[in-house]
Amino acid sequence: MSRKIIIDTDPGVDDGMAIQFALAAPELEVVALTTIFGNTSIDLTTKNALRLLDAAGRPDIPIARGAEKPLLFPFAGGVPFVHGDDGQGNIFRPDSPRQPIAQTAAEFLVSQINAHPGELTLVALGPLTNLALALDLDPTIAQKVAEVAIMGGNAFCGGNATPAAEANILGDPDAADRVLGADWPLTMIGLDVTQQVNMKGNVIAELAELPGDFNAFVAATIPFYQNFYETVNKIDGMYVHDSSVIAALLAPDLFTFRALPVRVDISWGIGRGKTWPSTGESDQEDREALLPWKGRPKVNVAVDVRGDAVIGLIVDTLRRHS
Repeated sequence: MSRKIIIDTDPGVDDGMAIQFALAAPELEVVALTTIFGNTSIDLTTKNALRLLDAAGRPDIPIARGAEKPLLFPFAGGVPFVHGDDGQGNIFRPDSPRQPIAQTAAEFLVSQINAHPGELTLVALGPLTNLALALDLDPTIAQKVAEVAIMGGNAFCGGNATPAAEANILGDPDAADRVLGADWPLTMIGLDVTQQVNMKGNVIAELAELPGDFNAFVAATIPFYQNFYETVNKIDGMYVHDSSVIAALLAPDLFTFRALPVRVDISWGIGRGKTWPSTGESDQEDREALLPWKGRPKVNVAVDVRGDAVIGLIVDTLRRHS
């Protein structure tokens, strides 16, 4: 029986790759997409989500439009230098004739989780505002969701948006601290592992030869994104951030996890957006330095990965089932 997932997403080139991967995996059933600001504005992320599902031939999958800004401050703008002005590598594909459903993303998440208790896994690939808003609408969903898996954070390494912070968490630190502190089973796939999952140029070229409009669409978005990583990070190819979350659902044995409570720096200082795990290595659990983590649930934090095996899983899944 396939695992039912809702993908909360801000497409984004790597989001498109993750959606491609998830739709190709027979072990997963993509129930819906919800959109969020992040890599670009909510208008564009929603249009891009519709474009992706049209190209995939999956108009049956509903899309709910989500938050247009963080909980407590304005949207600071996207990252066109990473994903292109259109959020899809400057390919400027025509708009879909379809529209998102009437419910907001938060409303949709609450209704679906309540309608299918224990069945749905939420896969969050952007800022966590929609999930925080859903918790505000109905805190009981935390006990009804099967799992929450997020691409975000940096437990024991530096950031990629600032020296301190990973981009998705920095997009709305207040929401992230709320989501990471909710009492639901949560897995955090952050930069500690995603920057060990490097899809090299020869593999990208191989996947570009896969048949079908959807595969061609996703392949066309990649060169702009790939060029960013090769220029800025001086690597061959690109890091595979969002698809690593899908891989963790399919093959958790490829990852090493630690169960740790996590706080997010919500200050406006240089550490804003940093995810801080408490390792619990001190016996003095009640000392002042540990109070910020007191009572926080433990998060399943990915700390290591077999990166080449993740790439192999992606390639094999797309070859077999695209």
